[in-house]
Amino acid sequence: MKRLSKSAFLFNAVLFFVIAFTAVSIAQGPPNQGGNPPPAPTSSVTSTSPFGAHGGILEPPGGGVLDGVYIPEHLTYRKPLPYVYEREADIMWSKRVWRVIDLREKMNHPLYYPTDDLAKRPSLFKVLQDGIYSGKINTVFTFDPFTMEFGPALTLPEIVKTMTEQLALKDSIGNPLMDSVGNQIMKPDTLRADRISQYYVKEDWFFEKQRSVMDVRIISIAPVVEVNDPVNGKYTYHPLFWLYYPAIRDYLSRFYCYNPYNDAEWRTYDEIFHKRMFSSYTMMESNVYNRTISAYLPGQGMDQMLESERIKDDIFKFEHDMWHF
Repeated sequence: MKRLSKSAFLFNAVLFFVIAFTAVSIAQGPPNQGGNPPPAPTSSVTSTSPFGAHGGILEPPGGGVLDGVYIPEHLTYRKPLPYVYEREADIMWSKRVWRVIDLREKMNHPLYYPTDDLAKRPSLFKVLQDGIYSGKINTVFTFDPFTMEFGPALTLPEIVKTMTEQLALKDSIGNPLMDSVGNQIMKPDTLRADRISQYYVKEDWFFEKQRSVMDVRIISIAPVVEVNDPVNGKYTYHPLFWLYYPAIRDYLSRFYCYNPYNDAEWRTYDEIFHKRMFSSYTMMESNVYNRTISAYLPGQGMDQMLESERIKDDIFKFEHDMWHF
């Protein structure tokens, strides 16, 4: 037994030295044929390194400084959440609803702010505006105020004209500038994000029997500005155009929306709409007269809000009544 143990010990020792010598040879590389010492490794930094050439300075792959503690990588590969495929035969009930997202409500502030341009988190209108100007959003349609549906498709010059407003020129103390005949001097300017006060959302609620759930699909979204009506002198809401929402989901999934509770868990704009993380109220449901709530309850703000709640409650009760306990 002692002779066998000594033999096993010597075999293991020889095997250890052979493995160690092989590892050192592989690390040093092939022998230098010319007899000269191998070249020293360069100090260049690869494009994937988070450190600068001098060390200690965090840099993103494109250069500059890294505004944070890590390199954001997920947003580049973020995709919209896929919809469940629906068959016409599986839809037992549906209702078309038009909703209003009022940006003055506190829950909707992440869709409104920042009003200034920030590269890390632009506002929703800034995202839509840049997508239209760059050609990445091209499903833009006229907003028909009578039917609340899609109108003719708009070309890029027509869209630019829609997003251009006339601003009054003022002097250094704030007085309006007048021309020689007494008219106020105006100049065209691109519509800013702080001019958007609401968003109209057209969506379909439906009950699907295969999954036995009430689901919703957003069909279109429209940015709305508040303008002064020259006829009655009152302020009114003017939608700019309809954006076909399913076509812009991929573009919206590339931009973050602010999360007031956790800066490491920001959601994309597509996720905000998909998860219904906004506050809204109903302005119209599909009806035989094709009229809005304000059309048959004019000037009655409280009654309009109660009617909006009634429509929402009817959809909830329909889903609840499909189940038996």
